[in-house]
Amino acid sequence: MGAASKIVSEFLESLSKKVFMDPRDAASTYGSKAKKIAEEDPRFFNIYDEEDIGGAIYNSRTLNTNLGVTTPEKFLDMAAQMPLDQEGFDFIRKTVDQKKADIAAGVPREQFTFPQLGLRLQDDGSLKVNLHDGRHLNTAMKELGYPKSLVEVVPQYRTPNIKTMSPDTPVFSEESFINDVEIPSRKVGTLGDLIKFLSVAGIAAPGALSTIGGQNGTQVQTPAQN
Repeated sequence: MGAASKIVSEFLESLSKKVFMDPRDAASTYGSKAKKIAEEDPRFFNIYDEEDIGGAIYNSRTLNTNLGVTTPEKFLDMAAQMPLDQEGFDFIRKTVDQKKADIAAGVPREQFTFPQLGLRLQDDGSLKVNLHDGRHLNTAMKELGYPKSLVEVVPQYRTPNIKTMSPDTPVFSEESFINDVEIPSRKVGTLGDLIKFLSVAGIAAPGALSTIGGQNGTQVQTPAQN
């Protein structure tokens, strides 16, 4: 068994116990996408909480969300800007440094939510970020030199499944305000350049997804409701 396969097996075994799930159902529900995560960077399983990874995988299989890979730099370009190392915002630097210490110590991010970017379809066909979660973690990963990060991509309002949109779709950053000064939205790239979606074929059998649903505060559907 390779190192990545061993990590996935350990992840599935541990997650199944935490969510009181039969190991075979856990493997069926989470195994394929967990394998893809490990192929991108097996260190992800030390950075993100197991149940949070499970929740993001669950949502990507039952809702309209998608789990993807970006880079810390691109994540921070897309999300609202954060006043890092500016006077009066020392608490942000302290939070980032704690995240860096946690990563170095193997302590996963445990937020009960997964790093997210919400994208909203604009009238001109472009996408605009209007929701974020995970800036401190991605700043820490950027400063530690991590080449990739995971993100849950959430379509907002009438936006279709973003994975089905053209990779050439322009993406604009989230607007932000720092000390009451607006930082306007700007084009940061195209969908294909910014996010690689972790896609797998098929969907878990009915009943296999029932245990972990809604753990991240998201209203989820069972496969029968899709």
